[in-house]
Amino acid sequence: MHRCLRLTEILEIIFCLVLDVRFIDPSFDCYQLLQPAILPFPNTKGRHSVLNLALTCRAFRDPALNVLHSYIGDIWPLSKSVPGQLPKPSWVHIPEQFRPSILRATCVQIFFNQNLQHHDSAYALLLESASKDAPLFPQLRSLGWFDPRVETIPALNLLLPTVHTLALDITNDQFRKAVFQNLRTTSLHLKSLEFIAMVHTGLIIPELESFLSSYSESLTEISIRFFRKDVPNVLLEAIAVWPRLQYLTLDIGFNSMPLRAPQPFQALTHLHMSCVTLRLFSSLLHSIFGTDSGTSGCPNLKKIYNIAHTCGPNATGIWSELFTILTRTKLEHISIIESCSNSQPEPCYTGPTFFELRPFLASRTTLVNIKTLLIFPAHYGSITLTDADVHTLARACPHLYSVSLGNHNSPVSLGALGYIVRRCRELCEISLRVDARLDALGTIPLDDDEQMYLQPNRRLRMLAIGGSPIACVGPLNPPTAPDLMMSIPRFLHMIAPRLAKLEISLESRLGWTYRRYSLREMKKMDDIQRWKKVGRVLLELTQGDTD
Repeated sequence: MHRCLRLTEILEIIFCLVLDVRFIDPSFDCYQLLQPAILPFPNTKGRHSVLNLALTCRAFRDPALNVLHSYIGDIWPLSKSVPGQLPKPSWVHIPEQFRPSILRATCVQIFFNQNLQHHDSAYALLLESASKDAPLFPQLRSLGWFDPRVETIPALNLLLPTVHTLALDITNDQFRKAVFQNLRTTSLHLKSLEFIAMVHTGLIIPELESFLSSYSESLTEISIRFFRKDVPNVLLEAIAVWPRLQYLTLDIGFNSMPLRAPQPFQALTHLHMSCVTLRLFSSLLHSIFGTDSGTSGCPNLKKIYNIAHTCGPNATGIWSELFTILTRTKLEHISIIESCSNSQPEPCYTGPTFFELRPFLASRTTLVNIKTLLIFPAHYGSITLTDADVHTLARACPHLYSVSLGNHNSPVSLGALGYIVRRCRELCEISLRVDARLDALGTIPLDDDEQMYLQPNRRLRMLAIGGSPIACVGPLNPPTAPDLMMSIPRFLHMIAPRLAKLEISLESRLGWTYRRYSLREMKKMDDIQRWKKVGRVLLELTQGDTD
């Protein structure tokens, strides 16, 4: 074993990367509501991998377990592992020799307590194990508490002194009032705060506004999510003038308009919103940025994420309006999604939507910093995109990392795809509808100066194209079929040698007729089989690449 792998600090850094802790982007629906937006979560595969590393050798055992115990997703790991005391699913995948008699309290950094079964004996053990002189979890920095019963408050208060990030379920009135009374004195290092409630009442807002006023100078991140209840104007205006607020997650609605705060959100860098329709989001941006380029709202904004639950009428005009507003920003990450959720009370507008990216692409100063561009209209939306638009995007955004138009754009040529992939060499994933016929290599001529910028992209890992872009007839197997199965994989391998995943996106309407295909749909399925063969050949090329 190499000497560097004998250093605990290096091993823990490596194992933290394997744990793959990341943040969840909530979709603001009833299923995602109980998942905090501000807490990092390790995925299940990452936890299993770290556990396997602990089983590899003695040198890996303690560092791997330290990393594994840095995150707790339940109250029960605090209990002693007495046979019969713990429910079987808690330890079913953990070997006997790795069941500690008591949790490694000094390792815990993230604690997410759902405790849906209300096992109060675990809380009693937590209080019994606490020391009066030192915190039980000295490294605890992130806490999610989703057991909103008054009986749990003593255990909650025990964990607050070291916490920087806190997410709370404040559905219970008595719990909320008691927490608001104690939080000011027990959590002195708080920087990020999230409130979630499965309620539909306006009584929380005045109480919440009064409480948040005491944190206006210290909080850098705030998330307020109430099930089917938008944040009203009075609360939005109160937090708009906070001097340190950088991350904001809110559900906006008609009660959030208009925003009249002077010079709002001066320190804001990340704006994460949910709304009923895009018109509400557009209205909020108008309130923040004004109607001209001289506005002073959000001068430091880097990321916008918005999800609209329904499709309103005149969606074409709203999308165009949004792009006009965005030309007055210097964003790095843009994600705007129309989800058209069936669970929403308002019906979705099902008329066709057509809009262009060209006005947005014309602003070079806006595009130069963009790394993520995700524009996802509803099912019937269509984005007019030409090869020239793709060339403009590639030239204006040299630092592109991820591009996705949800396969809603008009098809572009293989030549345009090759241009943006080779020109933007930081690009890791791209989703565009492509006309992938063998003769669709594009007709835009390139001069020698541009050719020098085109190099194989060795970072691209994922490519998603349209549902059935191949216009080819004949048997699937050579020699009677054209050289489709080799020419397209060779082309993709030439522009992106490390490409590992090729996705074919079926049209959503096809899913509803999965058991009764028409002749046209059978043709589409035939094309998909062709692309599966392309993917297999591409995989062989990728596995054979040793550069």
